[in-house]
Amino acid sequence: MATIRSLTESFGVLKRNPVVFLAGLVYAVILLPQTALSLMEIPLLPQALQALTFFITPFVLAGLLGMVYEGRVRSTGIGTFVKIGKSKYLSLLGANLIQVALGIIFGIVSFFVLLALVFVLGIGITTTSSDSGIAAFGVTFVVAVAGLVLVYLLVQFFLQFYAPAIVVDNVGAVGGYRRSVGLVKRNIIQTLGFGIVNLLLSLLLLSPGILLAVAAFLGLGPFSGASAAGPGAPGASTAGASGISSTTGTTGETGFGPMVIGGIVAYSFLTTVIMTPFRTAFSVSFYDNHRPSHWD
Repeated sequence: MATIRSLTESFGVLKRNPVVFLAGLVYAVILLPQTALSLMEIPLLPQALQALTFFITPFVLAGLLGMVYEGRVRSTGIGTFVKIGKSKYLSLLGANLIQVALGIIFGIVSFFVLLALVFVLGIGITTTSSDSGIAAFGVTFVVAVAGLVLVYLLVQFFLQFYAPAIVVDNVGAVGGYRRSVGLVKRNIIQTLGFGIVNLLLSLLLLSPGILLAVAAFLGLGPFSGASAAGPGAPGASTAGASGISSTTGTTGETGFGPMVIGGIVAYSFLTTVIMTPFRTAFSVSFYDNHRPSHWD
């Protein structure tokens, strides 16, 4: 199976070139403050950092893409990271800006489509004034929202390889999108397999962090119970609705203490260091294995 072949090759690239994980480390360090501040619910600062990292990460990702592509055929190094990062920075940044523009356009179009739907269905409900009409309104609205989400996912399905295309084929932002669409059109079934494997990897990686957050919020497992100190004593537990003892302190409105936030941030950091290079190598391997020798 082509997807399994690409997955196996990804392991090989990283095994022969562990230096690639340094790029993953750089990427994780860039995202670390944003992740921590978001969990602390500090207003505005996470959003400001997100805007800043938007203009930094294209350099890192371009360099990482260059390293794993070179690592498929020979040893790679930091020199490639810097060289490709600099040469493809503007192309990848432009492609990311196109993604943002597409998201904004799709959001605006979806808003007006749903608004028109509500208007039309609302007229129907006022004329019928029945429970069945209200039920039909709810079902139709949910189906419309689901349909719009599916359309957006379908578009992203065809555009998902724009970044590897920009680096591997040495093209610009628009060329990257064209190559991505062309590759997916030629390999629909294989791309579905690639997407399923990527989804399973994401769920596998996210599940421990999600479970930790849910357990902390509900006060389950190690986050349940009170401190051994008596009520009112120094360090005594004053667990609230979240069930998290005040001996760890609380931050923001989440009720997550520093230990919980530290655990989530550390897990996110480690998975980013390891999985960003792996998933990048996987996408580059898949793209390189399925691109035609000559594009139309």
